[in-house]
Order: sequence, then structure tokens, then C-alpha cells
Amino acid sequence: MSGSRTPMLLLSVCLVGVLVLLEWYFDFDFSLGILYILPVMIAATILKRWQIVLAAIFCAYTRGIFTPQETHLEHILRFCMATAAYSACGLLIYQIVASRRSVLAHYVRLRYEQQLRRRAQEQLRLLAESSPAAILTVASSGKIVAANHAAETMLNSAAPLIGQAVRDFAPLFDDALKLPAEIGHISTSATAWARRADGTLFPAATWFSIYGTGERRHLAAILVDTSNEVREREQAQFELLASHDRILAGAVSHEIRNLCSAISVVASNLERNNRVAADPDFVALRNLVAGLKDLASLDLRKRTRSHRVSVRLQDLTEELRVIIGQDWQDIDGEFNWQIPTDFPPVQVDRQGLLQALLNLSQNSLRAVEHSDSRALTIDTTLEADRVVLRVSDTGPGIDSTEHLFQPFRPGADGSGLGLYVSRALIQSFGGELRFVPTTTGCCFEIAILPATALLNSDPGATPQSNIIAALHESTL
Repeated sequence: MSGSRTPMLLLSVCLVGVLVLLEWYFDFDFSLGILYILPVMIAATILKRWQIVLAAIFCAYTRGIFTPQETHLEHILRFCMATAAYSACGLLIYQIVASRRSVLAHYVRLRYEQQLRRRAQEQLRLLAESSPAAILTVASSGKIVAANHAAETMLNSAAPLIGQAVRDFAPLFDDALKLPAEIGHISTSATAWARRADGTLFPAATWFSIYGTGERRHLAAILVDTSNEVREREQAQFELLASHDRILAGAVSHEIRNLCSAISVVASNLERNNRVAADPDFVALRNLVAGLKDLASLDLRKRTRSHRVSVRLQDLTEELRVIIGQDWQDIDGEFNWQIPTDFPPVQVDRQGLLQALLNLSQNSLRAVEHSDSRALTIDTTLEADRVVLRVSDTGPGIDSTEHLFQPFRPGADGSGLGLYVSRALIQSFGGELRFVPTTTGCCFEIAILPATALLNSDPGATPQSNIIAALHESTL
């Protein structure tokens, strides 16, 4: 600041010196007083107000020294008038310069704020575009006015999302915008089903807020696809059921080993006894063999019924697609289950039916893994008083079906209880699981009752608890 003040101050002093030199050297018979205003105006750009007044007094005094002869009163009056004129011009220049500086400072501040705003907007844009979550802004009309790249990818929209109705993708947001304005600011989270551009549904977690009023009312939302979480949760439940199968198999195997040990002891005793028919050990042996036979052919059908509710197969279709869809995509396979929107609901144990379908799907997945054609198809038909789900795949099929639904069947993966437990689950809510011979692949049919049928149910039982109870009762 001092570096810029010095040249201006030197220029003012030099101008005063030049005027004084001209007055002294040429001895004009007129005054150059009007020119003394120039150094005051120049000095006013760098001096303070009181300094400007002092400079004006100095210039007025200097002007009076070289003024032609005049009376004392005239000299005083001219001095006062020159001081007032010089001070007024200097203060005017000071005010103009101060205003200019204020405007420049305000302009610089605006430019700086604009740069910060642009930088923040750029950072927000990069954050939104790089975010794996879909970010949407919806106007009061229900039209999407902003969407990031993740939203385009998640909703699988070939056309730009901007300008499209949000109800086509997330009806929850459109319903939220229609809430009364008297509610005020809304900021909440929710889980709902969203829809892609091709019509497929997927579970989503949402966080959204509504701001503004009237035409300026907008909704800002974050949408996250939770298909993987749902799939992992259901697969964990499926693995839990499979672990229960292994526990059941271990318990039954333990009892079989005990019976076999007893048979070995009795057989050893019989080797030393010639009167076999009437021997008590032989009678005991027959009883043990009968017990072993009963245990090996144990029927796990429930003594009681499970709790049944009305279930829309359309919803169950989307849930099953979320759970197993990725597994079939990983092997370049196809999963097809299309249900008409007006198909009637069924009365089943939702979790039991889902677990049975998961079991059949896993069996089909292993069967078609090395096939040229990999597909799982579920056809839904309404036959008489039953709803039939026909589950078929393109695998090599089943060579022998003699022991298909028996526990511990030879050649089965794991404990060999998968189909056995699945049939027990279906039977628990009044359904039936049966094998359908086909020329190619493998096919099972699940016959269940529609929701309009009158069913007697026991709401206190569950598939797993009834199976374990049946096994425990039979082993006892």
C-alpha cells in the first residue's frame, strides 16, 4: 500500500512546485489558483479526509502568496473560498475513489464466492456422479429433473431419466410428493420395491427429503439397490435349513448306529445257539431289525399343520428372482417365471414354499452346470381346485426315481434330505410335491390350494419345528 501511495504523493508535490515556480518566474498579473486544485485531487486518491483538508489549506495559502495586490479582506475571503473549493473537490474525489474501492472489493468478493460456489458445485457433481447410489431430484409435478449416472444404470433406462415420471420407477417418491404441504419439511428413510425400465422389480432402500412449497416443492432422494443383501439373507436362511437337515441326519444316523451295534451283539449270541426260532435273542433281533426299518423309512410329514396366509405369487416371483437370479446369471443360465397380474393368490406358508423353491432351484443349478442349455422355468396354472407350479430345468434328468423322496437316498448331495424335507414343507400347508417324468431335463410339480379354499390351520406350528418334532417322536 505504501508503495502505491509514494508516487501519487510525489506527483502532487511536484505539481505544487511547478505551479509555484511558474508564479514566481513569470510574475503573472492573474492568478493560477484554479490549477492548484489538481494536486489536491491527485492527493485525495491516497490521503485521508483530514489530510485532504490540510492539503487544500496549504494549496489555498500558496495560491494567495502570488495573488496580485488585494485588500486584506479580499485576501481572507479568497483564501476561505479556495480552501472550501479545494477541500470539496478533494473530498469528492476521495468519496469516488472510496466507492470505487468498495465496488472493486465487492466485485472481488463476488468473484471469489463464485469460484468457491463453482468449486463446491463441481465437487458435488463429482460426488454425485461417482456415487454408487442413485441420486434423484423430482419436481412437484412428479417429473425427474436431475439424476446421476448410477441412477441411469440402476434403473436401466435407455432414454435419459430427466423428464420422465418418477412413478414409473419409484411410486413411493410420487406418493410422498402428494402429501399435504401442511406437514412441513419431510426427511425420512424407507424400504420399498422399485422398478427398472424393463419392468423388473428390485428391493431398494431409500432416503429422501421434501423441501419448498407450491411449484418450487421438490424431492431429493438417494436410492440403493438391496438385492444383494436380500439374496444373502435368504441364502443364509437356506443354509440354516440345510444345516438343520445335517443335524437331523446326524441324529438319525446316531440312532441307526446304536441299533446296528445292538444287532451285532444279538447276532453274536445267535451264533452259539442252535434253537433260533424260539430263542429270545432271535425275537429281539427281529424287533431291532423292524425298528431299523421303521427309522430308515421315517415319514417326516407333520402331525400338525403350519400357519398359512394368503400370498400373491407375483410378489413371491420377484423375491425368488432377487435371491437366485444372480446365481443363474453367473453360469450364463436363465430363470423364467412369468405370472399374469390377475392370477389369484394362494394360501400357503410363505417361508415354507420359498424354501422348497430354493431347494429345487439349487438342485437344478447343480444339474445344469455342465449342460449346454442352462434354464430353470416355473409354469403356473390353475387346475380344478389346485394351483400347480411346474418347476422344470434343462439338466440331464434323474436316472432312478425309486428312492427319490426317501431320506439318505444314495447318490444325493449332502445328507440326502433335500427333497424329503421339501416335500414335508409342501405337505405342511396342504400341498403336494411330486416328480413328473419328462423326455428331457427334470420336472417337479407343486400343487397348492388357492386362497379361496377353506383350510383348517394350526397357527402355532412352523415347518422346521414340526419336522424336528416328527423325527423326535418317531425315534422315540
